[in-house]
Amino acid sequence: MSQEDQGLGDGVRTDLSPRSERAGQRRSLDERLLVRFPAVYPRVGRFWTRLSPRSRLRRVMLARGVPRTCAALNRRDFAAFLVGIHPRVEFRGARDVLGPDQTEVAFGHEGVLEFLAAWFEAIEDLRYEPEEVLDFGDKFLITVQMSGHGSGSGVTVSRQFFVLSHVRDGWVVKQENFLNRSQALEAAGLRE
Repeated sequence: MSQEDQGLGDGVRTDLSPRSERAGQRRSLDERLLVRFPAVYPRVGRFWTRLSPRSRLRRVMLARGVPRTCAALNRRDFAAFLVGIHPRVEFRGARDVLGPDQTEVAFGHEGVLEFLAAWFEAIEDLRYEPEEVLDFGDKFLITVQMSGHGSGSGVTVSRQFFVLSHVRDGWVVKQENFLNRSQALEAAGLRE
């Protein structure tokens, strides 16, 4: 895990190590505890989001948490995926890749799950592999590699995209997805 200043405001970059295939196949102990006892998460979330983006502990928590969130999606473990996402989250899909019957904005856990269900239906073996996180304190930008095969056609899909997560009191309250890094940074109020 490396950290370097990218000249992007106060953003702190953390490269993410790929999780082993075995580690991503099941919930970790902390995931099991947070899913079983969800009332614990607000305290944990408030704690880590109050730390400075330069804090080693915060970087370690992001370096562990982001890959675990993607691993939960990859195994379709939606309870673990939703742990740090606010129940009334605003979720914005990347405009350029929305399906014909998808809306650009979804609200709440139910809306996020409906949005994801359409993607999992279209790309049968859809996988998300996070590559890096840029932490700006109240928001962070995750670079993700998406891959899979079209359900009907079998065509290989591989695309890098960018997830801008807005955080308040430890919760992801808004998530925006972009296909272009510059657009994602602009939405974060920054420039490359």
